[in-house]
Amino acid sequence: MSIAMKDMSSDASSTKADITVDSISPVNNVNQLVTDTPVANHRGLRMRHLQLIAISGAIGSSVFISIGGPLKEGPLALLIGVSIWATVVWAISNFLVEMSTLLPVDGGFILYASRFLDPALGFALGWNYFITQVALICSELTAFNVLVEYWDPNLNPAVCISAGLVGLLCVQVINVRVYGETEFWISIFKVFMIVGMFIFTFITMVGGNPLHDRYGFRFWRDPGPFASSTATGRAYGIWHALQWGAYGINPRRVLPKAFRSTIYRILAFYVGGAFFVGINAPYNDPHLLSAKSNAARSPYVINMNRLNIPILPSILTAGLLLSLFSSASSMAFAASRTLYSLGLQRQAPRIVTRTNKFGLPYVCVLVTLLLSCISYLAVSSGTSQVLSWLINLTTATQLLTWMVVAGSYIRFRAGMKAQGLGRDFLPAKGTFPQTSAWYTLFWSTLALIFSGYTFFGPGEFDIPDFFFTYGAVFIFIVCYVGWKFKGARHHQQLFGIPAKDMDFQSDLAEIEELTVVAEEKREGQQLSVIQRVTDRIF
Repeated sequence: MSIAMKDMSSDASSTKADITVDSISPVNNVNQLVTDTPVANHRGLRMRHLQLIAISGAIGSSVFISIGGPLKEGPLALLIGVSIWATVVWAISNFLVEMSTLLPVDGGFILYASRFLDPALGFALGWNYFITQVALICSELTAFNVLVEYWDPNLNPAVCISAGLVGLLCVQVINVRVYGETEFWISIFKVFMIVGMFIFTFITMVGGNPLHDRYGFRFWRDPGPFASSTATGRAYGIWHALQWGAYGINPRRVLPKAFRSTIYRILAFYVGGAFFVGINAPYNDPHLLSAKSNAARSPYVINMNRLNIPILPSILTAGLLLSLFSSASSMAFAASRTLYSLGLQRQAPRIVTRTNKFGLPYVCVLVTLLLSCISYLAVSSGTSQVLSWLINLTTATQLLTWMVVAGSYIRFRAGMKAQGLGRDFLPAKGTFPQTSAWYTLFWSTLALIFSGYTFFGPGEFDIPDFFFTYGAVFIFIVCYVGWKFKGARHHQQLFGIPAKDMDFQSDLAEIEELTVVAEEKREGQQLSVIQRVTDRIF
């Protein structure tokens, strides 16, 4: 995402902001961005859109469906593992806020890697992030079939995937303001849905169900909090849940106010979700243990069927379908704009920079959706297996991303120190940012290295599983080395950027002028009552 702040002063974190979520190249004439041009159409999202789209991206299939995977290790193992990774995501927000508010420029953390760490790492990170978003789209499309199987177990997965792709194509070609407004209201619905599931759990666990079954924390007692009876097995269970957290908790780069709310979203949606699903279904439930499509079924649906609750499972399933589509749409938007940004920086074929008269990078949208056809693997390999592969691929790409971002911040602070720039230079400040960066680097590296530990047991090695778990690492290395060779031909710095040579000044004057113009335009706009209320809340 590319974000333009209204105010780059020291109290910027307390202001609202006008933002752009499209990747646009730097411009010399800031008035270009407030006239009726294709570029102007990209400045369509407000702070309330950004906040709720961030939430929308957070509430996808993982909260309701794939969370059933680590639940098989036991409810306490799931809760501990997710809670550990939640601290990593909180740490990410602590240091990323400082770079994001100082330089809300085209390319985001991809540019930070190129500017403060190494251009080759920035190139590799850009493509890695694009792969991450495409893999997430495929994961959501594949999950469509898991949900639809509730109504029709024999439906060909290609039907659901094709419907999802057509829907994404339609959504991605509309005006960005319409996209933002649609996502805003869908996100509100999704928040109500997950809160509703928490309320449902509380009511039914105290006996408010057709069976009048006061099951409470029964599944924590029988079969118990852990699936394994050994210390080693329990540690493996926690590690499995932590790895799911690395996939499921997908932090988004947002403005200071949204950064400060990151911890609350994590606690509400993921730690809270991990707690409540452990109440809804035991780890040895047949639907969770099945090797077929039911392996990824929502624990909430399992509990509703167990309690003989009619209609509600279908309503929840329909709501989850909308949730999945919304998440996939957000990811398609991010993937296509990342590819467009790479094209503008000459790190992708120039054809991807083509736009239509409305400023839409239609080539990027088409490429993104064509690559999302990988989800058709579910037709031959099975929905559950492909969903597992995609989770592994997404986990690896996200871990690589946060490793490089953490490294970028560590070098960012080293550059500030070498050039005599104090923290007053920063528009917003994080909590223990340097410690948070090292903490993130440690956990991300550890999680990536041991993400495929099960492959190395006797008779456990599987080529497709190994490829989807570690393939992203090899792609990243190839991208890095390839760009290094290109840089060496042009006599670029071979081993990163020296701290004293880091560029902290480029774009700052332009950003400040741009945000002043954007603020003047925003204050002159007439807002509806609903817009004024939602802007104040979000």
